[in-house]
Amino acid sequence: MASGTLSPTHTLTPSAAFTHPLPQVRTFHRTLTTSLDEKSSRLRTLVGGSYRELLGTAETILRMREDIELVEEKLGRVGKGCGRSVVGGMVGGLGKLQNEGGAGRDMQLGRAARGKCLGMCGVLASRLLKRNMPSESKAQHLVLAAKVLVLGRLLLKSVGGAGGEMEGEVEEMKRKLGGLRRRLLRGVEKIVQKSGEGDREDLLGALKAYAIATSSGAKDVLRHFLQIRAEALTLAFEDDEGEVPGVVRALELYTRTLLDVQALVPRRLSGALAGLKAKPLLKDEAIRELEGLRLDVCERWFGDEILFFTPYIRHDDLEGSFAVETLKAEDEDFEIWIKEGGKARGFDPSILLDGLRKVINERLVQLLETRVKKLHLVATDVEGTLGSWREGITDKQESIWEATMLDMEITYGATLFKQEVLARTHGRNDAISRPFKGYQAWRQLVDEIMTFIEQLKKQRWDDDLEDIEDDLILESRNTLLSKDDPNMLQDHLDTSLEKAYKDLHEKIASMLASYEGEQIGSVSIYILRIIRDIRTELPKNKSLQSFGLALVPLLHERLASSTSEELIKSYSRSFLKKKVAGRSLWEGSPELPVQPSPATFKLLNGLTLAMANAGNDLWSPTAIAVLKKHLRTELVRSWLGTLKDQEEKAASQTNGATTNGEVGPEEAQEEQSNGVEVVDPVHRKEVLLQSLFDVLLLQSSFELPAAADDELQKLGGKLEEQVDLESTSRKRLQQAAKDYWKRTGLLFGLLA
Repeated sequence: MASGTLSPTHTLTPSAAFTHPLPQVRTFHRTLTTSLDEKSSRLRTLVGGSYRELLGTAETILRMREDIELVEEKLGRVGKGCGRSVVGGMVGGLGKLQNEGGAGRDMQLGRAARGKCLGMCGVLASRLLKRNMPSESKAQHLVLAAKVLVLGRLLLKSVGGAGGEMEGEVEEMKRKLGGLRRRLLRGVEKIVQKSGEGDREDLLGALKAYAIATSSGAKDVLRHFLQIRAEALTLAFEDDEGEVPGVVRALELYTRTLLDVQALVPRRLSGALAGLKAKPLLKDEAIRELEGLRLDVCERWFGDEILFFTPYIRHDDLEGSFAVETLKAEDEDFEIWIKEGGKARGFDPSILLDGLRKVINERLVQLLETRVKKLHLVATDVEGTLGSWREGITDKQESIWEATMLDMEITYGATLFKQEVLARTHGRNDAISRPFKGYQAWRQLVDEIMTFIEQLKKQRWDDDLEDIEDDLILESRNTLLSKDDPNMLQDHLDTSLEKAYKDLHEKIASMLASYEGEQIGSVSIYILRIIRDIRTELPKNKSLQSFGLALVPLLHERLASSTSEELIKSYSRSFLKKKVAGRSLWEGSPELPVQPSPATFKLLNGLTLAMANAGNDLWSPTAIAVLKKHLRTELVRSWLGTLKDQEEKAASQTNGATTNGEVGPEEAQEEQSNGVEVVDPVHRKEVLLQSLFDVLLLQSSFELPAAADDELQKLGGKLEEQVDLESTSRKRLQQAAKDYWKRTGLLFGLLA
């Protein structure tokens, strides 16, 4: 056979190729095949690239063709418009227009445009001041109407004095704008009279409208506000109709006036007025959006005086000291009543005091109930989470050992890092954090109420009334205001809290009872954590300390069942084994087991892992006791069923045994042929011994705080009867099980 090395460059005939050794021929064949595949791949790549380039070129040609057609069309229209005859006609028409109109026509067009816009100002202002407008937008409409009236006033000034036909129209528009201005001021007055604590934005809008319409500064606006409120107070004193006496309504309005002035003056009011002159009037977007004015067409005829007009409003002429002095002046009447009211004959000041107390207490009770009722939002959040439950996502728990923890900011005390560690340690994922944070926000509202009630109890109401009233009146007043009213509020708060927590408890119980599905274990864990977190921040009321406790036993039962269900099923299959694994490791004389079966060890280890996966925060002593009780019951139930089957088989074998207690070969062969499994008595006793050791170990592992003679103890006694051990051997086996648990108990931390 010829020698040498073949290479892909050799040219061989089929007959010459086989003159070389077979391995060289195969190597040459593989080399040729690889080379052909590479060339085919490169060729396909080149062809594919060329094809894509060809398609791209074709698309570019089509796009260029469309662009060329569009350009040609536009150039054609431009060419037609630039024709000699067309341009000549335009030039001639423009010349005629200039010759005929001139400057006079421009003036006429400008006056007509301003007159048209002036008429629309009246129409639009009338629409904005309609009485049936929504209350929530009334103040905004007043501000916009005031700006329209200012524009109308400017236009009226620009077209005035023209004489001729427009003289009558100008006078008519002057009367109309004056009437609209009076309507605007009446609207401002109504809002100022009726606005409450929650309507301060409307009040501020009404004051801005007054400032624009009258060009008043901040000081004048405040005076006008106080004047309107003073007139409203006078009317309230004179009006005694209705459930609330007029005096009480007047005092309520007086108190609200003090609060409004403190809230608006000087910063909010001055800032709002400064914003009105931040830009010219016609640059205001609200004005330009009014289509009826047609500013896009008419403003070219207005002139610079109108185009660049900016409202001149003093916003910096009001200081806090002026507001304080004004309030003190308004407060004099109230002080006079406190000092001298009790001296007036025929007038009982307690009537006014009782009415005022009633109004204030009703308001406090309303505020209290509103805040307490918000606890239902926690149940709503929980219900929403259960409605959108997704297994493995909603109940996903983040470990504190994940790499994402390393990316967190740890400067300035590592606050976020510590919060995240606490959250993950207590199993607070997003689904649990949302309702818990909502509950914490609600608790802050309730704590504010509790603090307020405590302040009322400590408040003394006679510090500024020395020698004005006698001691009996002062003591009675202090009793009412510092004891009776706070106690009434406290009782109402306790009752409201008790009802709110009761409703929350019942809502959670109904959700737990109605929820069914494969995720019942995960849902029970979720609700258990919600109840636990809420209970950590319960108010100190004794009636609330039992919140959620009635649901905990059921939740612990479901937690125990979901944690151990699969492990019990797996462990039950080991009861059917006929031989002992690890029989050679038995010790002593007679030989007895000194360690559990692999299945028992897997059971204990699996329980530890399952408990850790569910969350270490769930396993309180009570929860572990429930788990151990559940395991003792379920394991014994399964184990007894297996022992019963084995006893029946053993009894059937005994009935078929020979007289000397042994099964003959013919009988054993006959039983095997009939499908009856023959159990070796020696192996069966070894299995029972190992089972007895496992039961004794489980008794130590699942030991309950209050030891009782339960089913697991009875199972151990039954196994002892079946193996028929001597007293010494029985004690040695029991001690071996206890010693094993002492040595290995720490491996199963939560169980130990």
